[in-house]
Amino acid sequence: MAGLATRMTTPLVSIVIPTYARPERLRDCLAALARQTMPADTFEIVVVDDGSPQPVVPPEVATPAGPTISIIRQPNAGPSAARNRGVQEARGELVAFTDDDCLPTPTWLESLVSAHQQCTDPLVGGITFNGLADDVFATTSQMIIDLVYEHFNRDHTAAYFLTSNNILCSRAAYSELGGFDTTFFRAGAEDRDFCDRWRASGRPLRLVPAATLEHRHAQNLRQFLELHYRYGRGAYIYQAKRRRRGTGTMQADMHFHSSLIRQLPRHLRQHRGLARKAQITALIVLWQGANAAGFFREAAARRVECG
Repeated sequence: MAGLATRMTTPLVSIVIPTYARPERLRDCLAALARQTMPADTFEIVVVDDGSPQPVVPPEVATPAGPTISIIRQPNAGPSAARNRGVQEARGELVAFTDDDCLPTPTWLESLVSAHQQCTDPLVGGITFNGLADDVFATTSQMIIDLVYEHFNRDHTAAYFLTSNNILCSRAAYSELGGFDTTFFRAGAEDRDFCDRWRASGRPLRLVPAATLEHRHAQNLRQFLELHYRYGRGAYIYQAKRRRRGTGTMQADMHFHSSLIRQLPRHLRQHRGLARKAQITALIVLWQGANAAGFFREAAARRVECG
């Protein structure tokens, strides 16, 4: 990128990656980041080992000519706390986030930085695509994200929601907002909450379709149901927080769920074979059920606590 070729003592961007017990996935992610078109001296990588049973070791992909890679270990505290810790250790003016099971394409970081420079202090995020085409659970989970983005981010310059595995913002704005809310201990709606607080601060959200990364989140049926049950629990916490701070209601979200019947057939046409389409349709139904079960389970738990 123009103006970034000269060696810098302080990186422009710090890429923060929370990780837990997935060393092979992390190695692949770091290898993908080493192939970025941004000059290696303009960004650093901060890996936060969130209490993995076996500590993360310095990666083999690190080379003298590559970006600086720092590894920080902390007791297990969840991805929100891990991201916040990474930002505390970051040196860059900008901070980008991805996950250890993601493979950013070579122009990913350059696309995000370029988009950030075109607007006053935005939160920018890209597009994720499924890297496990034979995994029907991963395929369905990605379709859900695609449906969410299609519904909420029709205007790319005024996006509503960006996933935490593909975003970039200024470190100063991130810190001013208090980072990710650590009461979301496990992944599940903490990125929705962050985006909501970002919008409430008056700063823009922008979707950057050119900033793509491959997501390799292998799942089985049990893991699929647990994932979306957890997202449902997180959704209740998010809605409760949103209601308390007066930044919105559930109405927009309910519009999304009611629009699925119209949106789903077009997405299913992208898949070949009646059996495959039937599997995905069944998993969409199970997703709705697991999500609702998690939501009402969390609501019941909160009422018991208050009672």
